[in-house]
Amino acid sequence: MYSTAELPVTIPDELVDDFLAKLHYVSESLERFELPSERNSVRFQVTPGREHDSSLIASRIAEVAKKMCDAHRPSEAKVLVSRKSTGHYDLDPQPILEREGELRRFGQGRYGLGPRLVGLTTFFDRELTRMFESFSPEPHQFPSLIGADVLESCKYLRSFPHALTLVSHLREDLAAVQDFARSAKWDGKQLLSDPSHLSAIECLLAPAVCFHCFAWLQDSRQAQDRSFTAVGKCFRYESGNLEGLERLWDFTMRELIFVGSPEFVLAQREKAIAATTQLLDEWGLGYEIRSATDPFFIEEYASATFQLAFDLKFEVRANLPYKGKTLAVGSFNFHQDYFGRSLNITNSAGVPVSTGCVGFGLERLALAFLAQHGLDQSNWPASVIDQ
Repeated sequence: MYSTAELPVTIPDELVDDFLAKLHYVSESLERFELPSERNSVRFQVTPGREHDSSLIASRIAEVAKKMCDAHRPSEAKVLVSRKSTGHYDLDPQPILEREGELRRFGQGRYGLGPRLVGLTTFFDRELTRMFESFSPEPHQFPSLIGADVLESCKYLRSFPHALTLVSHLREDLAAVQDFARSAKWDGKQLLSDPSHLSAIECLLAPAVCFHCFAWLQDSRQAQDRSFTAVGKCFRYESGNLEGLERLWDFTMRELIFVGSPEFVLAQREKAIAATTQLLDEWGLGYEIRSATDPFFIEEYASATFQLAFDLKFEVRANLPYKGKTLAVGSFNFHQDYFGRSLNITNSAGVPVSTGCVGFGLERLALAFLAQHGLDQSNWPASVIDQ
């Protein structure tokens, strides 16, 4: 049985996808929801036996709608590059990959890749790394775990709380360890155990590669402009939005990171956009490079307007013909002096440095490529066939 949440506002077209994505976090009792064409109400179902939560869920849905719409300032995205695909494929490659044993679902947002996908992601990473060589980046490797202190300093805990993946372990207590070993069990949905056995949270799984780079430089003076590169696993929990290779709980990111003067960072970003355009064209991809935002969670949603106004973020949005939509596969970001101030990274004069990064999700690149060119390698562009 459906209930209805009447909204105090009408959701603008450009906010629909983001609004619906946020609703997954309204309540654990919320099972299904839909936004009718009028966009001034939400129809939803709750978990059987939790019908008493319906009124609270309706009020929370209305709250999300009002806060997002109050902070929203309509603006037109700036398109830097627009390309049509050289491919003519229009099927969803994911079920085909699963049937052929190239993709294995282990759980929500957790997938294993077979030889064909590993070959593609390896190829894309190698080509991106080759492209980055002209920036003379210092290669680094970072852990998947990141300290909660770093994310607190960068205000990530406040800005993206819904995406965090917390890490714990058993307390160093013999009785707790023994009791956990005796009583912990999997009930088919979750691991049941006494939460008092768990340690305090010191680390989280890293949501991006560049945070470690900035933490590496914390409390330092940088006498010259520098570039870095690293590849690593990133972890962002997105609840019911997790959907195959389009949106994974853990995914692989290759990043190019800039630290220095604002002029240096912006010039390097422009150079990276030009180099990326040439590379994506070689791969025959259909895509746009356009201005975008990383809207913070509801309370900070107005930050999106600021990001657009100052061209702080551009995304590579690749076409997914089977959906008639696009997917962000990469981005070019200018952080101004945010991380310099947050982590006390300064230049030789003691002024906080500016930073920027270029990042590509390798699994998303592979998905977008197969969605446009298909799984038959004879139909792929020569630059990719010869990998």
